[in-house]
Amino acid sequence: MKKRYIALIVLAVLIVLVIAALKIAPGIAKDYVVEHSEELIGRKMKIADVDFNPFTFTVTVDDFAIFEQDGATPFVGFEKFRVNVNPTRLLSKEINVSEIYLKGLYTQVVQDGDRFNFSDILDKFAASEQDSVATDSAATPSATADATADSAAGDSIKAINIDPVEMTGGFDVAIQNIVLEKGNIIYQDRKVGSKIHLQDFSVDIPAVYFNNKDTDIGVNLKFADGGDLTVKVLFNMKTQDFNVAVALKQFELACGKPYLKDFINYKDFSGSLDVNLNVAGNVNDVLSSNVAGTVGLNNIVLTETSEKTIGVNSVQVGIKKANLNEMDFVVDSVVVDGAFAHLDLLKGGKTNIDILLNPKGAAEDTSAVDSALAAAVVTEAPVDSSKSDSAVAAAPETAKAAPAKPLKFVLNRLQVKNTSVSANDLTIKTPFNYKVSGISVSGSNINFDTPCTVNVNANFPEGGTVSVKYKGALSDLSTMDAYVSIKNLALKHFSPYSLHYTGYPIISGTMAFASDNKINKFNLDSKNTIDIYNIDVGDKVEGSDPEFTVPMKVGLYILKDKDDKIQFDVPVQGNMQDPEFSYLKIVWKTVMNLLIKVALSPLKIVGNVAASGASAIGFDLGKNDEIVIDPLNNHMESEQYAKAIKMVSALAKDPKLKMNFVQSFNMKKTVEAYKTRKLKTEFYKSTQGKTALNELDEKAIIAIDDKDEAYTAYVAANAANLDRKALEKELLDMAAKRNTELLKTLQQQSGVTKKNVTVTTAPRSQLVNHKGKANFKVQIDVQ
Repeated sequence: MKKRYIALIVLAVLIVLVIAALKIAPGIAKDYVVEHSEELIGRKMKIADVDFNPFTFTVTVDDFAIFEQDGATPFVGFEKFRVNVNPTRLLSKEINVSEIYLKGLYTQVVQDGDRFNFSDILDKFAASEQDSVATDSAATPSATADATADSAAGDSIKAINIDPVEMTGGFDVAIQNIVLEKGNIIYQDRKVGSKIHLQDFSVDIPAVYFNNKDTDIGVNLKFADGGDLTVKVLFNMKTQDFNVAVALKQFELACGKPYLKDFINYKDFSGSLDVNLNVAGNVNDVLSSNVAGTVGLNNIVLTETSEKTIGVNSVQVGIKKANLNEMDFVVDSVVVDGAFAHLDLLKGGKTNIDILLNPKGAAEDTSAVDSALAAAVVTEAPVDSSKSDSAVAAAPETAKAAPAKPLKFVLNRLQVKNTSVSANDLTIKTPFNYKVSGISVSGSNINFDTPCTVNVNANFPEGGTVSVKYKGALSDLSTMDAYVSIKNLALKHFSPYSLHYTGYPIISGTMAFASDNKINKFNLDSKNTIDIYNIDVGDKVEGSDPEFTVPMKVGLYILKDKDDKIQFDVPVQGNMQDPEFSYLKIVWKTVMNLLIKVALSPLKIVGNVAASGASAIGFDLGKNDEIVIDPLNNHMESEQYAKAIKMVSALAKDPKLKMNFVQSFNMKKTVEAYKTRKLKTEFYKSTQGKTALNELDEKAIIAIDDKDEAYTAYVAANAANLDRKALEKELLDMAAKRNTELLKTLQQQSGVTKKNVTVTTAPRSQLVNHKGKANFKVQIDVQ
């Protein structure tokens, strides 16, 4: 009995001794590592405490740090590390870790060229490893070493496909509650001058599964310069499938400024990025992953060295599908709001874009690049036919490269709005400055192979507009249709070019321009019509030395008809790849040739210069108080806009004046004329196979002969189908549209407000009894 008690006492003492040893050993190990840290890793180290709990098998390390080479600045460290394992589970062939906890991780990585602030540690380990390898090589045959290396290489290749059970040696693995909180990671590149600081870095993994179950990983952090990042990862160790959800909010792009200096020459850059993406795929075929989500850029501003800015308020991209392996991309939408840019043409042939894309320190001379390209061509030596057969026979067979997969791309919706672009030409004596605002772009079902339509609209100063309709396929930009329509373009803004080419400044005038362009394999067939009203130039500037010697005043005087209007057509044809081809030069040369031709003509067409609006400086406009219109036309013409603008100039001189533009036409006569126009229009559509019409089509419709046999047959078959009341309604709708267009233009003139100018249509009773021409009659009142 006493022997049993003695045995129990001895066992208890041994257990106490083991526990005491386990408690004491971590402290001894800690003291040794701290004391000999410079021998071990070449750096000073700090460890406040190391504790091992033999009852729970928990290891805790407090206040750990490795210092920089100065021995005082922390390089890497943490506040607390804790790991808990259950060794008894090893008996059941299970590796069980119930907790891995790390708090307050801190590290600062500093790069200077190809060296880092931890390179000395790596160098020390590399030297020790070389010594070990040298010792092992003396005792190990080279064949064995090679076999070992080959085996290791093979293992590394297959590691990604290894079975989890095989990887753990047949043991089950249970790792739970992996938590990293309040981490701070700093990366600094001294050569570039960048610094990225990740704050509140945290990782949360409830459990790591080595079977056919998804491991859930969550990562959260903040960027010191602005932005929050959340990453959610689901990964199946068995199937290698993964799903990654990335949410980046208000990430400040300014942190990338140091890296931009290698690509562009700029002064400042700002803006933020939002990303919400989901990536699903398999580790063994990452390129086949499917990507979906949204990407947004906000308040992007790039300040050039000239202090001018380029940017955009918002760019939002919705990605429905992106698969690199299949080259399949489906974009739900691209919405650009509030973009602004400028193009400066500088003396010497450069632009502000050239300066922007030429970073500081980049070589101006491209001869090195040209030489490299030439050398690359020279290396492709001609084949000696006498040796070709033997060369082919001796050459090993190589696998043919797989054909590239065709690109599949679809953009379901494109929208650009509230955009403006300024153009500044400093290459001419008097600089040209012009701003196009209100630019909008819309398109749908834009894809790579099928022709699609994109519409562009924009506003010019003083009420001018431009409309562009493009139809083509992205896969073949050499073939397309483009229709351009410009209305109410104030010509005085282009006076610098008139001075440069002719020596005369433009002081007034408006222009309309329509251009129908068909391009087939870069061969352009363009039909253009130019309509100019009330253009006038000042005296020729002495010493201007223009490119063309043109008597502008005489030429314009002769060109104008009795209504102060100039109209002519300019056909343009040619291959756009020809270096000598220039669309604008052809148009401008045609205009100059026309001016010279009429100026030298012995016949002068002298008519009455339009004086509409000349007396609009008081209450009585007299006979000039009307603007003649075509009630069958949807839109106002340049002449009509100009007359109306001249009339409202009186409002800038007397703010008490009030003007009401009243539209009138004879309803009965107009309905009959509109019926004929309607029949001609439908006849033209049916014979030409068209559904949408442009200005050039409308000209062709008006030119249809009333006695044309095909047309008269069409009238006989279809005239009875036109309802008079429906025609009247369409005419009134067209009148309302003219009212809206005219009011919009007038409200952009100096002195015009919403109260002192109105545009209306006369009551129907007056339209029925109206006599004379269709017109806008101006009524004067006093506010």
